[in-house]
Amino acid sequence: MAATLLMAGPAVAGYAATGDGIARGNYLVGTGTLGQFGTPTAYLGAYETNSGPLGGFTITYPDGTYAAGRVTCLTVTGNIAFLTGKIALSGGPRKETNRWLKDYSVVIGVEDNGNGGAAEAPDRLNFSLGSPTDRGCGWNIAAQPVFIIVKGNYRMADASA
Repeated sequence: MAATLLMAGPAVAGYAATGDGIARGNYLVGTGTLGQFGTPTAYLGAYETNSGPLGGFTITYPDGTYAAGRVTCLTVTGNIAFLTGKIALSGGPRKETNRWLKDYSVVIGVEDNGNGGAAEAPDRLNFSLGSPTDRGCGWNIAAQPVFIIVKGNYRMADASA
């Protein structure tokens, strides 16, 4: 699912025609791996459309733990994005510890600091534990993007800018 969303990213990132429901709005696409906490990787692809957010997320660990689901909210302010999603599939040894259960809500925070050039700061990432209640939309301290990614890159657009 994440690979399909990310492959569609470059075409939609230029804002597709509104006839297909994609509005000139916020988007977040990319992949990032943390160098700590078990080296999780987050694959993200989300776009604002006329009828709400479209997209999905997948978080994986090398030990086989994963959570995947659909986006329920996307907010982008400058170079900071928060994606809220509902878990559809999960598994692996960290599933219970991370509370990644079907229909639980998770928030993923991303800070986009460029395209990974030598003179640019690395992007940052964080994600919350799963919650049986909706985690809301927008800034969330549980997913404040403070951890540096060691591999990958995220891109986003703030349509209000």
